[in-house]
Amino acid sequence: MKEQIYLLSIATLFFLSGCAPEENAVADIEMKSNEELSVMTDSFTREDFYNTLSHVMEEADRLDAEGDLEKWVIRTISEEALYYAEDLTEAEIMEISKARLTEDQVWKEIAETKYGVTVSEEELNEYIDNVTQSFESPLQQAYADILGLTVEQLNHGFDMDVYEKNLLWEKLRPKLEKAYGTTDNNKLVEKYNEEVSEGGR
Repeated sequence: MKEQIYLLSIATLFFLSGCAPEENAVADIEMKSNEELSVMTDSFTREDFYNTLSHVMEEADRLDAEGDLEKWVIRTISEEALYYAEDLTEAEIMEISKARLTEDQVWKEIAETKYGVTVSEEELNEYIDNVTQSFESPLQQAYADILGLTVEQLNHGFDMDVYEKNLLWEKLRPKLEKAYGTTDNNKLVEKYNEEVSEGGR
């Protein structure tokens, strides 16, 4: 089950919680069919995923992004290769990556400044260990391979910000339940997405 959830999106590991808001930046992109995604889930090996992602770093290097933006460019190209039914232009990749970076920053900023939700490095590392201790999929292994990392370096380095978002959501949700007077997950997602959208303007 966890492997299937992980397959949904490399860059949105916070879906492991099943409750965090999806990103508006990629909401309108047509995804591959459930059948195509199921083939990957059921039969792809580490080598299959590696071959699917083998072009990612070369393409990312051509776009010449730096810092946090480079990370989101890599994620967008990876997700395009795995999940999108359409090819993106370089301009689209950059536009989506910039939007996702901004959205991520606003998401976390609102959690901290409005709701007082933060996580320490110690509790984040402990959380990552707990979430990943019995889970290492062929996709995750291949993704680490293309980045030149071990899976541990992937989790505690490159993707640490995504796990941070997942942990923040766990701490944020009770505050949102109180603020909006509901425990309905879909409504909480919708309401917080609205806050993020307004905060990013």
